[in-house]
Amino acid sequence: MTVTALISPPSSSLSRQHRAWIALYSLDSYHRKREEVLRLNDVTEEDLQEFEESWLKLRCRPVGLAR
Repeated sequence: MTVTALISPPSSSLSRQHRAWIALYSLDSYHRKREEVLRLNDVTEEDLQEFEESWLKLRCRPVGLAR
């Protein structure tokens, strides 16, 4: 995946959870301005809070389980 894919406006077919995960990855990896990431991914601070725990679990799962 390219950096462009992470900062392009999300497809309308993506769920709010997936858009929030993309925003969290973008904030974690690319150090973009928070307001810009929220706008580009069409999510709110509340969305990030709601899905942060599931995103952390996704990030921390053992590699062998990622199939």
